[in-house]
Amino acid sequence: METARAEAYSTVPGQRSTTARNRPVLNAPPVEVAHVLRSFPLRDRLVPVVLALLLLPGRVETEGNAPDAGGAAPRITLFVTADLRGQLTPCGCTLAMRGGLARAAAMLARERTAGVPVVYLDGGDALFGRGGLGPEEVVEEERKARALAEALRTMGIDVQAPGPLDDVQGPAFRRRLDLPELAPGAGRLLRAGGRTLGVVAARSAAELSRGGSRLRQAGAAFVVGLYAGPLDQAVSSVRGLDSVDLVVAAQDPAPASESDDGRLVRADVPVARLPSRGRALLRVDLVFDGAGRFRLERSPEDVERQAAVLDERIALLTREVALPGQDPERRRLLVSRLGALVEQRAALAPAPPLAGMNGFTVRLLPLESTLPSDPAVDAVVSAFDRDVSALNLAWARAHGRDCPPPDRGEAAYVGNAACQSCHAAAFAVYERTGHARAYRTLEEVQKQYRLECVACHVVGIQQPGGVCRVDRVSGRDAVGCENCHGPGSLHVAQPAVQPMGRTTPDRAVCTGCHTPENSPQFDFGLYLPRVLGPGHGAKR
Repeated sequence: METARAEAYSTVPGQRSTTARNRPVLNAPPVEVAHVLRSFPLRDRLVPVVLALLLLPGRVETEGNAPDAGGAAPRITLFVTADLRGQLTPCGCTLAMRGGLARAAAMLARERTAGVPVVYLDGGDALFGRGGLGPEEVVEEERKARALAEALRTMGIDVQAPGPLDDVQGPAFRRRLDLPELAPGAGRLLRAGGRTLGVVAARSAAELSRGGSRLRQAGAAFVVGLYAGPLDQAVSSVRGLDSVDLVVAAQDPAPASESDDGRLVRADVPVARLPSRGRALLRVDLVFDGAGRFRLERSPEDVERQAAVLDERIALLTREVALPGQDPERRRLLVSRLGALVEQRAALAPAPPLAGMNGFTVRLLPLESTLPSDPAVDAVVSAFDRDVSALNLAWARAHGRDCPPPDRGEAAYVGNAACQSCHAAAFAVYERTGHARAYRTLEEVQKQYRLECVACHVVGIQQPGGVCRVDRVSGRDAVGCENCHGPGSLHVAQPAVQPMGRTTPDRAVCTGCHTPENSPQFDFGLYLPRVLGPGHGAKR
C-alpha cells in the first residue's frame, strides 16, 4: 500500500496556508496536488512567478513519465463521478440495478494495479439526495454522507467540487468530512505520471475561461472543467473556448432520467454528462504521444464495446416486441425504441487507434450488477448498514411520535385486517402478490428500520392512522389495500354509504414508490395486471 500525497496552497490575499493530507489508497501511485488557483485580479501579475517557484523539479513526481520498454506512449487514466446524490449503493428493490461506489472503486483499483497513473475527480452533489430533511431523517442521512465521504477517500479522490446538495447539513458539516474540495472559480494542478493536469471548478463560461487559462500558464498539459450546471448550459459555455480540453456537466438540478446512459457532446470543447445517482463512471484515457493540444478520439475498443451493448439491447427488445398479448400502446413504444437502437448501431464506425499525437478518449462505463466490487469500499457500506438501522431505531424510541389523528371528516388508515373480512376474494388475490410480502423483504435484508426504504413498504407513511415511527408498524407492515385505494376509515364505518377514495389506482399512485431510481423497469400497463385477479379488478 502506498500513501497518496496532497498539498493545497491558498492564494487568498494576506494568507498563505499549507495543508498536508495523508490518506491510505489501495495500490495507488502518488498523485500530487501542486496548488490551488483562485480568481483574484490584483494578484494576476504575481501568478506566473509563484507558479514557477511551486513547480520546481524537486516537486515533480516522475514515476511513469517515460515510455515503457515496449515503446508505448505514456498514459494517464482520469475517472470522474458526479451527481451521486447520496447513492452509496443501489437500493436493491429490483434485480440488476446499476451503480454503487464499490463497483466504481474496483475499476479504479484494477487500473492502478496495472500500473497506470490514475486521477479521480468528483463533480459534486454527492453527499445528499435532497434538502429539507425532517428531524427523524437527519441521523440516517448524516451517517450516509459520512460513509460516502469515507468511500471517496478510500478510492483516492484527488478533487471534489462541492455542490448545493453537499451543503444540505451546512458547510461546517461538509468540511468535517475532509474531502479535497475545490471552490467555485478555483483551479488546481495535479501531478500524475510525471505530467501536469489542471482541474477548474466553474459556474459560468467566464470562470471556465479564466481558470483554464491560468492552469495553462502554470503548465497544465490537459485541463478538465467541472461545470456546476446542466448539460445545455455547459455546452453553451464552451463556445469558442480554448483554455479547457474537457468539461463535465455536474450539479444538474434536473438530473438525467434512469433511462439515460449519459451524454457526450462534441462541441467546441467536448462536454460529458453522467447519469445521476452513480449509475456510471466517466473514464478518460490520455495518451501523451506528440506535441500540441489534445484531440478527442474514439478508440476501436470503444466502438466494439458500444456495438456489443447495442446488439444485446436490440436482441432483448426484439424478443419483447414479439411477446403475445401486448398492449398496443406499449408495443408502439417498444417498436420506436427498437428503431432508435438500430439507427444507433448503424451509425457506429471504427476509428483509428491513437498514435503519434496527444489524444484522449472518453467513455461512460455503466456500473452493471455483474461487475466486481472493491472489498475496502464494501467494508464501508457494511459498516453503514450495521450502524444506520440501530441509530434509527434508537432515535424512534427516544424521540418518535405517533401519527396525528385525522381532522374532522378526514379518512384515516386502518390496515389490512379491517378489509379482509368483507373482501375475502380480493384478499386472496392480494396475498399472492409481492405487495403482501413487502415488509418481509426488508426484514430479510435487515433494512426494516431504514427510512429511505420503509416508506414504500408499509401502509400510510406519515399519515393519520399510518406509520410515523419505524419501531411501531404492527398492522401496517405491508403494501396494503389502502396504499392503492386510499385510507379506509370512513368506508369501514359506513361501507354502504362511503366508497373508498380510489376504485383502481392510477399511474401517479404507483409511481410514488415505483420511481425511476428504485424501480427502473416499472411499466404501469405491464405491472398493474400482475396485482389483479378474479374478484380483484379482473373479469371472472
